[in-house]
Amino acid sequence: MKNFDTLKDLQVTLDKDRPGTLAKAAMAISNAGINIEGFCEVDGQFHTVTSDPAGAKRALESAGYKVRENDVVVFHAEDRPGFLAEILKRITDNEINVGVAYTLTNTRIAVGADQASKLKDVLQEFAPTAARTR
Repeated sequence: MKNFDTLKDLQVTLDKDRPGTLAKAAMAISNAGINIEGFCEVDGQFHTVTSDPAGAKRALESAGYKVRENDVVVFHAEDRPGFLAEILKRITDNEINVGVAYTLTNTRIAVGADQASKLKDVLQEFAPTAARTR
């Protein structure tokens, strides 16, 4: 695995679970000229990582949404069976609670956890020796 970054996950509670609510939030970001690098929506909770989190937050707030920002650790995933399971098992073995996890473009995964610095240490164990930084 290559190095990882800490990025911002923007969390938005959509107005109602009906046609068009997710599209409205995505359109607010699009109209600001900001790329959505990854997202998930479950039960009215829209999470996204964008190319410009501050701009996306402003765009969403201008559209009437309340936005929560959370740090997520983003890392490149190996495209092979078992990779995600290995990562999540190691996170679990270190008693870290995952709050959000989803895929991004370019075979990347975003993970938000209650112990971000400990999560980074665990993920660092998967990084090649030459790429490790402390």
